[in-house]
Amino acid sequence: MTRSFASFALTRDDIGAVYPLVHAVAPDIDLVAWQSFARRLADAEAPVPSGVIGLRNAAGYVCGLFAFRIDRDLRHGAVLAIDLFIALDIVNEDEAIQALLDAAEAKARELNCTRTQIRIDAFQKSIADRISGAGHRREAALFGKRPELGRPPS
Repeated sequence: MTRSFASFALTRDDIGAVYPLVHAVAPDIDLVAWQSFARRLADAEAPVPSGVIGLRNAAGYVCGLFAFRIDRDLRHGAVLAIDLFIALDIVNEDEAIQALLDAAEAKARELNCTRTQIRIDAFQKSIADRISGAGHRREAALFGKRPELGRPPS
């Protein structure tokens, strides 16, 4: 049975309502940090196009979202860079993920991007498997490190 989903652009009024999704996949991000991050995207005051797209299931519940911005890639030109990708649907998570991927591709076309690039956390293995199954390929590895405290080099 195919379920229907509807995507929507996140507004300031939606920021608190979608926080439980963010917290479910990133419990280290508190509400204040999420509000600060999402307000900048919802207000669309950034120097490059950016925002958050949410996903509602047929019952009207928010079951997914992604945060995006346009980035420049040496190989591909303008890309839709997705830094947060969350899909949680109790009945059919596969269809929710596909609906969110479809919304990302639609946004990439709308913004004249040549490609989507989706960053997910290492622990989101099931989503990674589903994204790969939808034709997306791993292109790079992201490494992160907090700078060491101390004197700057001279």
